[in-house]
Amino acid sequence: MTSPLEGIRVTEFANFAAAPSAVAIMADLGAEVIKVEAIGGDPIRGLMKQAKVPEGAHNPDVAFQFINRGKQSIQLNLDEPDGSDIARRLVAASDVVVMNLLPERRDRFGLNTDDLLAMKPDLVIGLLSGYGEVGDEIDRPGYDVTAFFSRSGLYGASTPPGGMPPHARPGQGDHTTSLAFFGAIMAGLRARDVSGEGQVVESSLLRTAAWTIAIDLSTSLVDGRPNTERTRDRGLSPMLEAFECGDGRWIHFTMPDTGDAWPRFCRAIEREDLLENPDYETGRQRFRAMGALVADIEDTLKSKPSEYWMPRLDEHRCIWAPINDTASAVQDPQVRSTGAFETIHHPEAGDFETVAAPFRMHNAPDVGVRGPAPRAGEHTVEVLSDVLGFDAEEIADLTERGVVASD
Repeated sequence: MTSPLEGIRVTEFANFAAAPSAVAIMADLGAEVIKVEAIGGDPIRGLMKQAKVPEGAHNPDVAFQFINRGKQSIQLNLDEPDGSDIARRLVAASDVVVMNLLPERRDRFGLNTDDLLAMKPDLVIGLLSGYGEVGDEIDRPGYDVTAFFSRSGLYGASTPPGGMPPHARPGQGDHTTSLAFFGAIMAGLRARDVSGEGQVVESSLLRTAAWTIAIDLSTSLVDGRPNTERTRDRGLSPMLEAFECGDGRWIHFTMPDTGDAWPRFCRAIEREDLLENPDYETGRQRFRAMGALVADIEDTLKSKPSEYWMPRLDEHRCIWAPINDTASAVQDPQVRSTGAFETIHHPEAGDFETVAAPFRMHNAPDVGVRGPAPRAGEHTVEVLSDVLGFDAEEIADLTERGVVASD
């Protein structure tokens, strides 16, 4: 075996970010992926923030490249009977079908799960939605800001009393959900291989968000009380806070106030005098004095640049990390050493880096980005002819009638 998913064909009826990025990982693992796009292409094309490139250079649409690398693209009009028929024929030729179509649209196009399993009994069907497949709101559209961050309680728990809800970064909830969805599809494939029977698996932005905030939700399930972010002067410990250094760089500490953590912390920041202060003798006393103590420590760390503090923090075995901006993160040696980035070789934009799948397989070396994302409809003719057996005359007729479109 050179690739874990070699020989698996996936047909994707999905746009935007969550479902397609799960399928991108499958492409990295060797699956053949056919992305079905509406005529005109996935609406996320060109929609997200673009990288700054030299004037006259080809902009590679880096967000779309990340989400759809290594796939083939066919443009298909599902509202046309011949278009939905082609869609079902692609399903019959696939091992996995991935959809983020709402139930009403699946029914309209003849792509509901019962129809598909009747057509191919060993099919694995992956359904991705904002709010799940049961309940009164299954037809409610949802992006990650609404279904993932807002509805789940995540924003509420991240907002200090009287404060404004935070902003998420683009796709953050989508790409978290894509990992849950990817795992569900892999479990479905395993169950199919064992039983020989098709499987329907699903994931949603809302349910995945509940998993990410499980500790807070678990306590609310028992006591019925909301969990909220603490203001800085009401934090649990100064060793669980972020501080700005003299060069403007921030350092975040995560050191539970147990054992000898407090003495090590004080020695690292050259504040042994805090160990002699009777008001800071115990963790409870330090908690009660958080406002004054944080302000005092903040002044200390601001007195010297981060390069001064960092080696001292390591010397005293503190648990800390610099707060990188994105430009710093992509140059961070440890981020790079994990294999977090891979290169896409693009025929027009040249070589550029993208974010790799968030895991490694040590004994499967042929895993990684297979190529750039496709142009809309780039493989329409190839898929129709090679996968479904249409001849050139039939493809020309379908194109003329607006059932399919090519790049």
